[in-house]
Amino acid sequence: MLVKCESAIENLRFAFWAAGKALQVVRDARLYRAQFETFEEYTQARWDITPQYAGKLIRTWRVAEALFQARPGGGLETIVSTKLGYGHAWALVPLVEEHSVQAAVYLYLGLVKVKGSSVTAALVQGAVEALPKAAAGQKGKTEDAVIAYLASLEDGTRSTPASDPAKAVRALSKAAKTFDTGTVQAALAHDPKRARNAVKSLIEVLSSVSGVKVTFLESEPDAEDPELEGGATDATDGTEGSPEGEAAAA
Repeated sequence: MLVKCESAIENLRFAFWAAGKALQVVRDARLYRAQFETFEEYTQARWDITPQYAGKLIRTWRVAEALFQARPGGGLETIVSTKLGYGHAWALVPLVEEHSVQAAVYLYLGLVKVKGSSVTAALVQGAVEALPKAAAGQKGKTEDAVIAYLASLEDGTRSTPASDPAKAVRALSKAAKTFDTGTVQAALAHDPKRARNAVKSLIEVLSSVSGVKVTFLESEPDAEDPELEGGATDATDGTEGSPEGEAAAA
């Protein structure tokens, strides 16, 4: 029974990019015309997903497929097959669209080579933003850039002075009272990208010390920015559900 259940769950890991690939075929070949006038009507009426989210799945599938089919050796493909999800793939989309799928593959495999199964969507996003344009698409330079990026994170951690335990407890108590739902929603409305990144960082720190494993999922708040689920709810859209869930439905 466990094997059957885990096999069904594992299919979710592939569903999001398979759905994106299928949606692109439906859109580009206009296969929806028998019942619907537009692709937007088709996605909403047939699958109950917004055109924006369908667009994200379409933009994501190429890099996901390339990574699932990659054969880097050294057991890296096993880590990729167990870690790569919608959140990781979506974080790579800016690199794909500015440079190439191969550039994104080199960066992700470089991260996996160093961090193994501890790669997170936030880490992927940070590596994409830190990657020099001159290194994009070049395997050796990309791997060097990834190592430099990860080293900078470690240096930042070491340089942070140890805080007084009593002050830390007071700070945590104050934060628990200050960061209520209304405050977080107001921050998201004011500056969505920075607020989401801050929330992700805070959740990762708290989960690491509490022993609670947290997985970040992406869903559809707007046309460009990802949102948090499974631990933080974005006020911009609460109707989509998880990306894997919608993709599995598709």
